[in-house]
Amino acid sequence: MSVNLLLLFVIFLPFLGSFFVLLSKDGADQTFQNAFEASIFTVLVNILITLSLFSFMPLTPALDEIRYSIRFLPFMKFSFGADMLTLLFTLGCQMAVLAGILGIKGEKQNQRHVLFYTLLYLSFLNGYFFALDIMSFFIFFMLQLFPLYMLIGKCLPENKHMVSVRLFVHYFFGAMLLLAGCVFILSLKQDDILLFNIDKMHLSYRKSIMVWGGIFFALILRVPVWPFHHTLSSVCAVLKNPLVFIALLIMPLTGIYGFMRCWPLNIPFEISVLSPVFQALCVVTMLFAAFGEYANLGGGHKLLNYVFIYDLLYLLAVFLPIDTIGENIAYSVFSFLLISACLVAIEGCVLRQSAAANISVRGVLCKMPRAALCYALFVLAAAELPVSAFFGNNFVIVSKIFNYHLYMGIAVVLCMTLGSVSLFRRMYVLKDESSIYQIKEQIEDLDMMSFMVMMIFMAVLFLSLVNPLWFAVLKGI
Repeated sequence: MSVNLLLLFVIFLPFLGSFFVLLSKDGADQTFQNAFEASIFTVLVNILITLSLFSFMPLTPALDEIRYSIRFLPFMKFSFGADMLTLLFTLGCQMAVLAGILGIKGEKQNQRHVLFYTLLYLSFLNGYFFALDIMSFFIFFMLQLFPLYMLIGKCLPENKHMVSVRLFVHYFFGAMLLLAGCVFILSLKQDDILLFNIDKMHLSYRKSIMVWGGIFFALILRVPVWPFHHTLSSVCAVLKNPLVFIALLIMPLTGIYGFMRCWPLNIPFEISVLSPVFQALCVVTMLFAAFGEYANLGGGHKLLNYVFIYDLLYLLAVFLPIDTIGENIAYSVFSFLLISACLVAIEGCVLRQSAAANISVRGVLCKMPRAALCYALFVLAAAELPVSAFFGNNFVIVSKIFNYHLYMGIAVVLCMTLGSVSLFRRMYVLKDESSIYQIKEQIEDLDMMSFMVMMIFMAVLFLSLVNPLWFAVLKGI
């Protein structure tokens, strides 16, 4: 099969699959089993096609190693491309969504519309990652917002809908800033302007301010940096659905990916004076997130703060004046997506079972041996122990930060340590054996399908410790 056709399949297959999910009929017991199976099948096929694209990748590809252009209208030409960085982000998001779908398997309410919007969201995410020209990049940047807004609206309590509106306005304003930057770029009358050529254009002082300022604030609004972090955290604080929670946690990574694609190695002089202020804000936000995990909050808040720490770690790394760190960030993000998504899915299962039995979550994992094993393994990986490439690549990233600024490196290591300790404290609460005698009800364990998928994810992480690109040599999947 043509590699260009595979590229289009990865982008548009979830879009087509979403309509099969929407049109699926409920089962005899009024469950969403048919929609669930269609979603699982769509995401699995998408993962296999993405894995097959790795076989076309050399170990050191260019952005347009796989490149394909398609003209939808006489005046609109979309260019798509792929390299190792693109495929790692895409595969990580697909596997995270798969973990989230498995995380809602036991939900009592019908989740068909949630699955429909999730697949739409995944399709637009794939298009965003593969976008090669500035217009395609903006269109998919914008399209992500609509299914995400519907996802949040479906799962928030009725008295919390204004929170989702504020988040949508927040992201929409960022998209308008990116549109302004794109308009100034396209005003140069250049056709098919590729992302990696933006910094090579000759811009006047005023246009340079508009272009780089628009791109910077459009992307930074997606990353939880103070004061832009509040809208995302306020939504996540009231979400109970693990799939929607995971979809929201992917959004900051789209901003980081945008910086990796658009942002030049040497920061434009017009805004370079703001770089120290921006780095200080990142470090301060990391410290607040790290110490915030020790407040008397639930597991969802602790996971959210842990995710914020690593989002800001990647953001700091992107802005380092080093052109060799991009691959380490991509490998780390891939592992990070798998780890955080599986922890969120297991946490959702634990909360669902404790709510059904009307008991506290303390000690619940003692009654759920499969969930306890998965949770322990992923917490070990999340805590930077050498069980996956997450450890090795983060070690490289942190070492580069230390070389750039000693005090910044110390603050980053402190935050990462506090985040890891917080996860161990949460695991202690969930596995507290002294509370077993209080649990009289029958607790349903993680189902076998979810358990097997998570163990496969753990095997992928472990194999990546030996060779981070072991799946890049797969042929003929």
